[in-house]
Amino acid sequence: MCCGHCCRLDDEVGVPEACNTDNPALFKTPGHIFNSGLDDHVTKFYILRIRSTVRNSIPENRTISRSAAILQTLKADPSPRGVRLTEVSQRCGLEKSTTHRLLAALVVEGLVERDVETGRYRLGLGLLELGMAVHQRLDIRVESLPILRSLADRAEETIHLGVARGPHVVYVEKVESPHAFQMRSRVGERMPLYSTGIGKAILAYAGEDELATVLTNGLEPRTPHTITDPTELRTELQRVRVRGYSTDMEENEDSVRCVAAPIFDHRLSVVGAISIAGPVFRFPEQRMVELAVYVVGAAQEVSKRLGCTASPYAVPS
Repeated sequence: MCCGHCCRLDDEVGVPEACNTDNPALFKTPGHIFNSGLDDHVTKFYILRIRSTVRNSIPENRTISRSAAILQTLKADPSPRGVRLTEVSQRCGLEKSTTHRLLAALVVEGLVERDVETGRYRLGLGLLELGMAVHQRLDIRVESLPILRSLADRAEETIHLGVARGPHVVYVEKVESPHAFQMRSRVGERMPLYSTGIGKAILAYAGEDELATVLTNGLEPRTPHTITDPTELRTELQRVRVRGYSTDMEENEDSVRCVAAPIFDHRLSVVGAISIAGPVFRFPEQRMVELAVYVVGAAQEVSKRLGCTASPYAVPS
């Protein structure tokens, strides 16, 4: 086991500030991101920003790009009343006549609505219909698989993707490690939420009803390390919310440890979790902290693919 602050499992994992988009590392060193905010009991939301490094060879279509700028302007305005034509024109840097023409076309298509009394514009229900069509096509396994494979290559350990079903977690995908020692888990297998890393990552952000269901079913010991006291489990889940990731310290299976992080959808609802698992001799605490950085990054990437742009990875202690 390691010693010192730099490798404690209680350290938190965070992401670079939004303005620091040139930082090549996705995460700062664990243990330094949330300290001040937690002292002030402030909930932090971290917005992941993507900067494309690939230049688009497709010629720019000015009508589409200008229309997109108008939609982004309306999206950015917090007022439910909408935005006046002059304001849209100024914010987009377009001539008023051009802005009016593009807005009129967007209104016809249902992508923008115009209040006939005030003349203000706001986003239309047509965008909601398009967004729902995209959402319905999203599949957590399909969106996760390339990220799971990349995570397995980086961690060189077994990767699991799991979702909650009642008081259990169901493994819906697994990527094996390159080592001779293989995990016995299999896709479709059910395990208790309270004793697994994936389960605790999900429970930490689930509602009280979900937790009550788990507690009602009982916390039967699976190993000598399983948390079987409801109060202790609640404390552990609070620790997960503060750190941003969960651990399984031989709580579900002897000689097996894992570190896991939750996946969120566009509503900021937890919909699953990813774990890195392996034998205890390859999972000293110092390495688990390092793997936590990897798994949180992977979970946030899947969350982005599911429409989540802000993840509640830190809450008041």
